[in-house]
Amino acid sequence: MSIRSVLFCLPAKSLECSGKKVVAMPMVRVTCNLCGKDFQKLQIEIHKHNFCCREHIYQWNSKRISKYNRTENPMNQPGGVLESRLKRSQEMRDSGEGRTYRKFLGRHEHRVVAEQKLGRSLRNGEIVHHIDGDHRNNDPDNLMVLPSQSDHCKIHGFGKKKKEGDAHDSNQ
Repeated sequence: MSIRSVLFCLPAKSLECSGKKVVAMPMVRVTCNLCGKDFQKLQIEIHKHNFCCREHIYQWNSKRISKYNRTENPMNQPGGVLESRLKRSQEMRDSGEGRTYRKFLGRHEHRVVAEQKLGRSLRNGEIVHHIDGDHRNNDPDNLMVLPSQSDHCKIHGFGKKKKEGDAHDSNQ
């Protein structure tokens, strides 16, 4: 371990010429926990895990969190929170009157299915349309992603004037 000093100026109680006191902070050679590269760091900044750059901190932490989620996270353990939420969700399925969309872990199921079909998250404003009109039919082939609510309205024909003789006309 090589030590090199860096000078810091700190305000001093007893004023000297410049009003500051010079303090030497030693630099220490450490090894990056991710790539093994040697680099220098202030002695006061030495931690259990040291990294040569921010990118290595993020990579190391990502691996650490992934391992935690696979092995120790109680949410993912058998009989854990996630399993009980899924079980409750299955119990509640199809118990209502069919007027609302089904949810999967707090999200509308048709949106989750559409995202899986697209291979990406839905963008702001994108609407998922059920082709057959059945809110409970979340088959990927029955879902269509539309760029906006106005396109969705066009498909349903909202905003158009009704023709005479239309079955939905109030005069009949």
